[in-house]
Amino acid sequence: MTIVRTLTLVILSLFIPSAFAWVDTDFDGVPDKKDACKDTPINTIVMANGCVDTDILVVDEDGDDDDEFDEGEVGATVTNNAALIAEQCRLQPDVTVAADCFGSILQPVYFDFDKANVLLTQRPTLVRVQQYIAQHPQVKVRLEGHTDIIGSEAINMALSLKRAVAIKDLLINDYQFQPTSIEVVGMSNKKPAADNATVEGRQRNRRVEFIITAE
Repeated sequence: MTIVRTLTLVILSLFIPSAFAWVDTDFDGVPDKKDACKDTPINTIVMANGCVDTDILVVDEDGDDDDEFDEGEVGATVTNNAALIAEQCRLQPDVTVAADCFGSILQPVYFDFDKANVLLTQRPTLVRVQQYIAQHPQVKVRLEGHTDIIGSEAINMALSLKRAVAIKDLLINDYQFQPTSIEVVGMSNKKPAADNATVEGRQRNRRVEFIITAE
């Protein structure tokens, strides 16, 4: 009996830690042990650390919960309206206007430190890009990979390019993009989006940005 009880405890000890390792209180795809913001709203696109990039996201400035947005609101900075504005950009008949509109609100894809694998939390951004390109297949996409300041120039240049290539591969293989419509470039840490002296700033700098242009 003692042996059976011991074996049971050993087996439970093997499974319980893994179960608790993936507790996601706010259902944003980032486990609590890595989530710096554990109370983000449902369906919010977050960075790799589970927080919202408030410099990118969009608000309805007049505070009305409606389906119409003034031209001046596109690109302003609360997340519940981001998908609606993205849809309005996608449906613009003029491809140049649509490219400018969509480029002004599209959030980068963010990465963990020293990683180039694309997290599941970042997939909603790729879905929006795919929906837009399906409406305007003639546009070109430039993927700019970036890193934080930690590491040598050679390492960061290679990592930034690897991140851009990872996004390109996903767009081609999972979202049916044409390879000829995508350009990739590594920027290393030369164009920081935030202060590298802070943890939050370095998180925002580990990214791939989408530059969308009309042909």
